[in-house]
Amino acid sequence: MQYSELVKSLNERQLEAVESSSQYTRVIAGAGSGKTRVLTYRISYLISELNVRPWKILAITFTNKVANEMKNRVISIVPEAEKDLTIKTFHSFAAYFLRQEIHKINYPSNFTILDEEDQLKIIKDIAVDHGYRKGDPIVKKTVNYIGNQKLHEKYPGDITITHERFEDEKVCLEFYEEYEAKKDRQYALDFDDLLLRTNQILESFPMIRAKWQDRIDHILIDEFQDTNDTEDKMIRLLLKPTSTLYVVGDPDQTIYTWRGANQGIILDLDKRFGNVRTIILDRNYRSTQNILDSANKLISHNKMRVPKDLYTQNLKGHEVVVRCADSSLGEAEYVAREIKLLHETQHYKLSDIAILYRSNYVTLEFEKALMAKRIPYVIYGGMKFYQRAEIKDVLAYFRLINNIKDDISFERIINTPRRGIGDVAITKIKQCALEHNESMYEYVCEDYASDECPTKAIVTLRNLIQRINHTRDEINKDEETFSKLLEDMISDIGYYDYLKVDEDGEERLENVKSLFEDLRHYLKSNPDATFDEYLQNVALVSAQDDMVEGEKVTLMTVHTAKGLEYPIVFVVKLNQGVFPSNRAMTEGGYSAIEEERRLAYVAFTRAKERLYLTYSHGFSYVVKSELSESMFIAESGNSLAGRPTDRRSSFYNRNNNQQSKYRYSFDDVRDNDTIDFDDGPSIEPFSQEPQSNEEEWKVGDIAIHQKFGRGVVTSLEGDGIIVVNFATEGEKTLLGSHKMLSKEKK
Repeated sequence: MQYSELVKSLNERQLEAVESSSQYTRVIAGAGSGKTRVLTYRISYLISELNVRPWKILAITFTNKVANEMKNRVISIVPEAEKDLTIKTFHSFAAYFLRQEIHKINYPSNFTILDEEDQLKIIKDIAVDHGYRKGDPIVKKTVNYIGNQKLHEKYPGDITITHERFEDEKVCLEFYEEYEAKKDRQYALDFDDLLLRTNQILESFPMIRAKWQDRIDHILIDEFQDTNDTEDKMIRLLLKPTSTLYVVGDPDQTIYTWRGANQGIILDLDKRFGNVRTIILDRNYRSTQNILDSANKLISHNKMRVPKDLYTQNLKGHEVVVRCADSSLGEAEYVAREIKLLHETQHYKLSDIAILYRSNYVTLEFEKALMAKRIPYVIYGGMKFYQRAEIKDVLAYFRLINNIKDDISFERIINTPRRGIGDVAITKIKQCALEHNESMYEYVCEDYASDECPTKAIVTLRNLIQRINHTRDEINKDEETFSKLLEDMISDIGYYDYLKVDEDGEERLENVKSLFEDLRHYLKSNPDATFDEYLQNVALVSAQDDMVEGEKVTLMTVHTAKGLEYPIVFVVKLNQGVFPSNRAMTEGGYSAIEEERRLAYVAFTRAKERLYLTYSHGFSYVVKSELSESMFIAESGNSLAGRPTDRRSSFYNRNNNQQSKYRYSFDDVRDNDTIDFDDGPSIEPFSQEPQSNEEEWKVGDIAIHQKFGRGVVTSLEGDGIIVVNFATEGEKTLLGSHKMLSKEKK
């Protein structure tokens, strides 16, 4: 098809962007505004209409998939460009450059490119050489340390440590030095090296720089808001005074600053070049106007942006649905129930539906709710909750409390966290336990174990077993809520400290806290349940993880969802401290809140037809506070604040959207009512969680315990759990409905 025919499909702003005659053009392309089409047509326009030679064009995208798709689309318009068109990622262009020029720094052109797995293997081997295990935290810490140093263009020779900024920094630097030496001996480069060595050659050799500048007349860059300083430096080195620079991006979708993306590069482009033409693509082809109105209101609260309001010629569509639950369990139940309704009565495919969230630790309740409704799901770009390493670790400790013959669990935790027990010692303990027809746990407790196996390992493990035995004894007394006893044990054995040194330690800690929150919810709903029953419940839920095949609902973080779209999107856990994250609110300052807001904006704009925003009240064990509505709900014009709370129903609905045949409002629901629709489904009111007598307790109340005596309530921790300071026993964490506990009457 000729270019003259293709341009008929462009709107006015898109055509202006495609045919820009400025040397420096910045296209601010809003979500769903057709930026890929604009870039593709721009390249085609340069070749077919301005007679630019294809080999004079360098186009940069951020994934190989997009690069291939864009190249194929350009070739379909201008087939003659097929052999000479250069559309690459930054890394693939750098590799192409280095194959021709790396000899300048005494490296052969047949160098090997290491992927992430190769890099990890080298660092694991280095760790083992230094007496560590391949799975020890120092490995991942070193990987992240090297990546961070290279992001700042620092090799080992550029680094001097006068005092350690974090534990084991000197070890990381030592491993970094060995890593570079191993790579050099193999003539290998990792992904970061590709960019750094390209910049090194372009900067150090003016003749090489001039040669490549002469080759390229037009540089075009996609997703420019995600460019980092190293990539920006490469572009500046490739530009000559007469080159054109054409960038496409959206500052409102800059959500990767933690990876090095520098939003200032796109925002300050006009300051750097002086004569930049900015074209804003604000017509959205993806979403309904109601969805866009919410997204526009939300992002308008950011200051660091290029102002724009997305609009569409699509229908106004369904209003954004906002739901608040009395508890996080109720929130998950609602989402699962609504998905089932959409699937069964309005015939949406499950693959049309996505549940988006800020952090992975929130998935457990939604996974359980979906499984309860037999709704298949997949976690895209992440692991299901019970498959995460830290959850398996903690549950292994739990199982040993319940079953000392569980060798699988014992072997998992024997050196987690690290206790200095080597593989030889572990193998010996396994062999000896087998010979004595005992479990490893039982064998270590025997007197003869210290004669047959390394004494240090046996003594270390006996200390651990002593702590596990103490927890078991306390649980069996049934005096204090076992969620507290288990948490104390996990803390005392050093597992929290073990996680904290990991680069992803905060997220892994949140996962463990989420497990304990689930345990507390379980106790509230089943106050007479035993520890054994809880473990059985977990095992049964885990076994159902993959019970249904075929079409599935997608769960993923908002970061993972970037660039994707779904007819129906649920943005869940929109609570202060969750989304926006607690860390952004307490440590990051204003720029961190702006990035959180951009993240919410990306989440909203993934939705094509229906957008649901959900949150809950109640105490959160993870954020250690009562949950409240996220600031982003009010900022998007969707707040429920001010509506009367009707405790007869778990939810309050912002609207009663007449455009949806099956839309309903719980404001009108009476106890035990059902909601009927003409030719529609019959829906029962949401079941209420069992009510503990937590609400009967207040800080300052006097508690009488049949064993501990008289004490004062010092705090309420949610889920029916209270903390009481007893005169003789000190503080105890108890289930408020415990049969041995009563309130002193005034």
